[in-house]
Amino acid sequence: MVRLRISAVSALLLWLLAVRAAQTSYYKPGWNLFSAQQDVGFGRQAEAAALRQLPMLGAPQAQSYVAGLGDKLAHHMPGPPFPYRFHIVSQKSVNAFALPGGPVFVNVGAICFARNEAQLAGVLAHEESHVSLRHSTAMASKQYAAQIPLTILGGLLGNAAGGLAQLGAKFAVGSVFLKYSRDMESQADALGAQVMNAAGYDPRQMAQFFEALEAQPGGNAIQFLSDHPNPGNRLTAVETEIPTLGPHPPYQNDSEAFRRIHAALCGGH
Repeated sequence: MVRLRISAVSALLLWLLAVRAAQTSYYKPGWNLFSAQQDVGFGRQAEAAALRQLPMLGAPQAQSYVAGLGDKLAHHMPGPPFPYRFHIVSQKSVNAFALPGGPVFVNVGAICFARNEAQLAGVLAHEESHVSLRHSTAMASKQYAAQIPLTILGGLLGNAAGGLAQLGAKFAVGSVFLKYSRDMESQADALGAQVMNAAGYDPRQMAQFFEALEAQPGGNAIQFLSDHPNPGNRLTAVETEIPTLGPHPPYQNDSEAFRRIHAALCGGH
């Protein structure tokens, strides 16, 4: 009996080690001059501006649903514990974007374009991954670092802190730091897939959403695709990553709540 118990424990330990070895961490933030707390501050400034400038949807049930879905995903997001917040923009174009430190905006058009809850979860997980990986302030850091040689040559090192703050102010009111590179898109796809998997959503649904968006004719998704350039072969990349994502609960890709909100916002679409 004792030997059987030891064998069972050994088998469990070997299984856990195998799972751990197979699981890859896709949380690999790049070099950044800013602190995580500065991300939060910049994001709050930009969020306030966005709330003033964009037409926000006044639908408490839809807002509550999207916030709940976003929070479910954020629970599995690695990195700093950013205060994620979720807003619905009353625009029919398919778009979504995230600001540093937590704010995430999703258009009604993106909700309507999603075929199930997993696809909407994929959009949110992708945007939250940009926040967690701190992509916007990483881009700002690179721009600032490119100015350092000029600062040194000009003997202006004493103003370095002020220059950093000024760059942060520019970030807060501009959108140039929301236009991600293809490498950043791949990173957000990979981390988003891992978060979806942990939350019980099939990560392939995220790739299918983006690939369907790419196939859309006309300008319905131009803004999203200009800010989120296609890194290529999204579905193939996710298929390759799935064995490395770690254990997960059974995938449940749709819900009555999603169908109810989708019908209320999108009608027969």
